[in-house]
Formats: sequence, C-alpha cells, structure tokens
Amino acid sequence: MTNHWRPSPHHPPAPRTVRWPLVILAASLTIATVAVATPPAGVVSNTILAQGPTAGALKENIRIGDNWAVNLDDKGQSEFYFQDLVVAPGGRTGWHSHPGLLLITVKEGSLDFYNKDCLKHSYSAGQSFTEAAEPHNGVNPGPGNVRLLVAYIVKKGEPRRIESPQPKCGEALGLQ
Repeated sequence: MTNHWRPSPHHPPAPRTVRWPLVILAASLTIATVAVATPPAGVVSNTILAQGPTAGALKENIRIGDNWAVNLDDKGQSEFYFQDLVVAPGGRTGWHSHPGLLLITVKEGSLDFYNKDCLKHSYSAGQSFTEAAEPHNGVNPGPGNVRLLVAYIVKKGEPRRIESPQPKCGEALGLQ
C-alpha cells in the first residue's frame, strides 16, 4: 500500500527553504537599478491632454511626389497620448526611453537633447524632433521655461516612459 501524505490542519506542510543567495541578488539588482536612475527635475507641469488606443494595427504609407514619404506600420495595437510638458530653466527630463515613437515640437523656449552617446542637439521654439527606444535626456538651458507638445505612439499596455541609468558620458558631462 502506498502512503500518500497530505497536509492537514493538524499537520501543516514543512516550511519552504529560502534560497538566500537568489533573494540577495534580486534585492541588490533592484537597489542598483534605482540608485542609477536619474529622475526628472524642474518639471513645472506635465499634462496629458488626451489618450486612446487604436482600433487595430496601423498601416499608413504616404508618398507625395518623388522626394517625400512617411511610413507607419505597427504590429498589434498601439496607444496614442498627447502631452503638454513645461520644464523650468535648468530642469531636465532625466535619462529615459520610450516603447514607441514620440513626435515633439518646441512650443516655447529651447531644449538641449542628449542621445545615448551624449551627443547634444539643440532645439528652439518652432522646431520639431523625435524620441524613441534609445536612452536620452532633455535639459532646459534657457533663461525661461521650455514648453514641449508631444504626441506618443506606443505599444498598447506599455508605460509611456522607461527610466534609464545615466550613461558614463553623462556622468563625465555632469548631466543627470
């Protein structure tokens, strides 16, 4: 006869063995990730004006003449966000990336945009640029606020922003 042991209220199951090296490793990785993130600073306002999912996959292939075309083709469902972001003088977005594409226009002021290699591109009122999956940081170098109008196209269900550690080149330049 086979003896099948089953826990009962009178005989609780044996305690599980905790694998401390794995717990310590997970905790240290979490602390290391949090310690190197560079949060935004000097954000005056951050307003989501509208958001909504697409009805299905996007497939837009537009060509005007022989010298201009734009293609937008996603797989799965996307979500759009429209944001009004104001950053004070000396403020920054912090190092981050996005799970999609951002279309940005500088409405007021100026912004120094640093890519993952800390190459700086400066944009002023009336200029537009994009952001995407590579880590980057935006800094307001001006004497007044910078106001950005941002349109996001991101994978539905994903966060709009993913915190990133500061690259070594950012440390060398004193960027946070």
